[in-house]
Amino acid sequence: MTKDVLLDISNKEIRADNERLKRELAQAIAARAADARTAGAAKQHSNFLEAMLETMPVGVVLAQAPSGRILMGNKRAEEMVRHPIYESNDVDSYGEWIAHHEDGSRVESHEYPLSQIIRGGKDYSEIDVQYQRGDGSTFWMRIVGRPVLDDKGTRIGAAVALLDIDNERDLLSQQEILIGELNHRVKNAFTVVKSIVSQSLRGAETSSDIRDTIDARLEAYATAHAQLIGSRWDRALVSDIAHDTIGRIAEDRIAMSGPAVELPSKTALALSMAFYELATNAVKHGSLSVPEGQVTLTWNQVGSDKASLVIDWKEQGGPPPVKAERKGFGSKIIDRVLVAETSGSVSIEYPETGFTWHLEVPLMQES
Repeated sequence: MTKDVLLDISNKEIRADNERLKRELAQAIAARAADARTAGAAKQHSNFLEAMLETMPVGVVLAQAPSGRILMGNKRAEEMVRHPIYESNDVDSYGEWIAHHEDGSRVESHEYPLSQIIRGGKDYSEIDVQYQRGDGSTFWMRIVGRPVLDDKGTRIGAAVALLDIDNERDLLSQQEILIGELNHRVKNAFTVVKSIVSQSLRGAETSSDIRDTIDARLEAYATAHAQLIGSRWDRALVSDIAHDTIGRIAEDRIAMSGPAVELPSKTALALSMAFYELATNAVKHGSLSVPEGQVTLTWNQVGSDKASLVIDWKEQGGPPPVKAERKGFGSKIIDRVLVAETSGSVSIEYPETGFTWHLEVPLMQES
């Protein structure tokens, strides 16, 4: 092979190597540029995240999983607790955040939402604590936590929001005082009304039975009001209404069962009066007027979008029921008045086995 041929082959190899080096260099430059863009985007994203955390009106603390080591907290969190964010190494180190329950006991590490989510695997955790600040003062704080997931749904950490609820607790305390005063005044008002009615009837030609009936009805209404004031003014559980109203009459002979269903105050008051009239009638004339008689009271929630409360009162073992030719006050309470107050429907039957009463009330209504 001649010298010229060898030189030509060598030049071609050199050119080929140069082209390959150019391609590799171009790829390296492109990759580096892509890395730079990615790094820039990541840095920008991090800056946005940090800015967002710092402008939030609540404290935020982030921890990684599975260790539970605290990574960071925003300025609002530091302002609330009045000490630097403790970089707890794991979920067992959260005890350095000093807080107490309402009963005065110390909040343990495993009770904090970060631990409940990271170690306990919960998707949501919340706790109210009395927190001891860095300056020695205390305040009530609500801690709400949720998990942090990656794009594959893997739990990589947890975040908690810290909320100052001192004012909320003060308002609740004041509300309890006002409710107690209101309850006291309502009881006094009913006592005065009962006294006025009693004095008015005493001079009239009325039997003691009538006076006792009026007193009992006023007492039942006062009890219903007290139940609402003692729990939540706007709502009451069906079970509480039944026990408070019927309990004074014949609870041990009335089998009651049903789920926890809350009613608005207007419906609750009307239902309490109906329960009173039903129980009183059962004792005087119905199944509870004899030792072997019994009553079954059941309630249930039916439907979903347009839920209704269904209540059934069934008497058995007593004398055959008799339909009154003329409706008295009690009959109007368990029928017309209840329908008007609850927008529900009532059906009453008088089979030989015992008196039955059925009520259906729509639940989606304002109090």
